[in-house]
Amino acid sequence: MTNIEENRMRYCMYGRTIGNERGMALVMALILGVIGMLMLASVLYVVRTGAWTSGSKKRYQEALASSHGGMNFFAKEIIQRGVEGTTLSDMGSYNGMLSQVIANADFTKKLTTSGTVTDGTYPNNTLDMTLTLIFPPPNPNMIVDTTILSTSRGNSGTSSNVLVGGGVITGGSGTIAPQHFPYLFQVDIQARSAINTRENARLSAIFAY
Repeated sequence: MTNIEENRMRYCMYGRTIGNERGMALVMALILGVIGMLMLASVLYVVRTGAWTSGSKKRYQEALASSHGGMNFFAKEIIQRGVEGTTLSDMGSYNGMLSQVIANADFTKKLTTSGTVTDGTYPNNTLDMTLTLIFPPPNPNMIVDTTILSTSRGNSGTSSNVLVGGGVITGGSGTIAPQHFPYLFQVDIQARSAINTRENARLSAIFAY
């Protein structure tokens, strides 16, 4: 065998091996398929996260609106009637919406005694009453927990609970009336869904009577 024939045989043997591209299309298809699957998974994750975030925000807004409504009802209805002398049990259930937790005597003491839930002279109750806000199906009902955290006595009020902390005196120069100081009640309100407690809203405010 001549050198020329030997070199030609080597070229045919190694050239075919080096230049063989069979199988590259399959490899490229697999790589592109993996990239496409990763992109699709990323899109699905973003869509799912966006939907969950939107739903969570919607549930929080519902809880926040319910907490505002519960605060207005508790301050303007329950506290207002309480300082006028009506006990919680005498207020009724408001068609099943109101559930009493605290005892009547402890609630009256909260309304008429200066103190907080952390000192020894004030009823240490974490909850006064629960208000259930009813919504039409398929919307879940909202549960609103309410409690008075502290009371600051003033000299206002003409109720049977005798909230007046100071009197009016008559001197030689005429009648002298004391400066007006309202009673202050710090209330805590927390609202949550009846079926999903993950999103809830909590408010704290001061109600002046």
